[in-house]
Amino acid sequence: MSTVSASADNAKDRASIGLGIGTFLAGFLPGLLQYQVGQKARAVVALASCTAVFFAGWVLVSDRLFHFALVSSEPGGMWKLARIGIPLTLPEILNLPAHAVGSMLAYAGDNEAMRVWRLPRPLEDLGGFLTAASGMLAAFWSADGHWTRRWNRDAKDTVTPGPLCNPAFAAGVSWLLPGLGHALSGQRSKGALMGAAVMIVFALGMVFSYGHAVDRAIASVWWIGEFLFGGGALFAALVTAPMEMTSIPENLELGTNLCTVAGLMNLVVMVDAFTVAERSSFPLARGQDQRGVS
Repeated sequence: MSTVSASADNAKDRASIGLGIGTFLAGFLPGLLQYQVGQKARAVVALASCTAVFFAGWVLVSDRLFHFALVSSEPGGMWKLARIGIPLTLPEILNLPAHAVGSMLAYAGDNEAMRVWRLPRPLEDLGGFLTAASGMLAAFWSADGHWTRRWNRDAKDTVTPGPLCNPAFAAGVSWLLPGLGHALSGQRSKGALMGAAVMIVFALGMVFSYGHAVDRAIASVWWIGEFLFGGGALFAALVTAPMEMTSIPENLELGTNLCTVAGLMNLVVMVDAFTVAERSSFPLARGQDQRGVS
């Protein structure tokens, strides 16, 4: 009887580990989900890594980051939000604590400050990549926390096999190299096809635009979509974005669209890589539809 009672209590504890809106919001604070499930060392690593990557980029870009924000640059708009640490810059805002601190450190409410943050800076392309990468890293740590909660809730001791690859890690490496997450999770052919599709579309965009399609300082909103292919965005930040544009390429808009499409395609690749890795531990029953499966 005591064994049955203990099993029931254990099942109740697992069921109480929710995956709802509260868990989603906790993901904006790197390491919080890991801390909540008792992984304190992992929580410290998550917070430290996201903070270090953000400020490595912030040292280079500083208040120039305001130039990439999605809200008005007028004193009544973005500056008011920046004063409280929320200039609405994507994907940096996914790393909410570092983004808030960096924004407040860079804040200055005068016209001279607005002129300064519009001026180009040395290595700003790399700096902008790193601050944004901290947001993506925070998202992957959040995915890791969600996966751990799912495992704690649904895994059956000694019965459920461990995943071939941590789902969050599979998604993360797919951001840098599309298809790698699938390969690590046992689906090499699928990963190769999906990765090739993303990289071919991205490469075509770069060719049509003579390398100027991926430049955060020129087209920061389009860059958000392009950045979803992290490996391509890193190449651009190091190689093509710093190049001077002496004239506007005839097919610049086509190239920009193609690179953005490639990034959105890679978002699908990342989500699928997470799912493939997850299903190596929690496969669907034969003939079972995915509808209604958590």
